[in-house]
Amino acid sequence: MPLHIAKPTTLYSVNEAAKVFGVSRITLWKAIKAGKLPVIRCAKWVFIRETDLRKWHAKDYRSDMARRHGHKNEGQITVLKGEKVTET
Repeated sequence: MPLHIAKPTTLYSVNEAAKVFGVSRITLWKAIKAGKLPVIRCAKWVFIRETDLRKWHAKDYRSDMARRHGHKNEGQITVLKGEKVTET
């Protein structure tokens, strides 16, 4: 059964998406495996729609990176144990 796509769309391989959007292939694979980034599979090939990639990059990628770097909320300061905080 042929795949019918209603309107033309840009598809990226994982390698292409990593280069175009400036993220690592590992980060993309983690998002795919977690179900955060939908893909189209064709035999051994995996493709990502540009629209899905943009949505994920704007929403989930930024929050994942903030969580990974220890930022809970934007504008909140994280003080590590033993650090001195001075007001400016």
